[in-house]
Amino acid sequence: MGENSVEARLLSRMRRRAEVARIVRADREAGPLPLSFAQQRLWFLDRLTPDSAEYLVPTVLRVRGALDVPALGTALSGLVARHEVLRTAFPADDNGTPRQAIGAPWPVEVTVHDLRAEADAETRAGEILRTEATRLFDLEAGRLLRADAVRLADDDHFLLLTVHHIASDGWSSGILARELRELYA
Repeated sequence: MGENSVEARLLSRMRRRAEVARIVRADREAGPLPLSFAQQRLWFLDRLTPDSAEYLVPTVLRVRGALDVPALGTALSGLVARHEVLRTAFPADDNGTPRQAIGAPWPVEVTVHDLRAEADAETRAGEILRTEATRLFDLEAGRLLRADAVRLADDDHFLLLTVHHIASDGWSSGILARELRELYA
């Protein structure tokens, strides 16, 4: 009987914690949205070291087989429509305080680098991927997702997706990759 009362108290405490931890959708009509603590940290670091690519999250995939670039653009645009954070800009107000400004969905264009005619396409592909993976984003402008396809042959490509860390992390990258596969299919 003692165990049941201890379990009951524990369950009651867990329910109270769950109620406190409930996430409530922010009112989009109430004005500018504040940044999360993690977003504040990344925004500050972006201001502290504006020429640093340290907080970019590049993902490179090797695609063997045909790559339907228009379908890929449509799939990426679907991700942008689905996830507000990919449409969010982070401007500062007159006091220098950053705010989230969620924009409308936008069409993602995949930049294609066609290396089929190049003798040393693999080496050149590496150079392009390194350059594009470190190209900076403007947090105030938003559009924090970029896509580049490097075509080595009709059936051999590298796909580079770059997102700023303020909009994605390792865990959410897995979600985006899964949803991209589903939307592309």
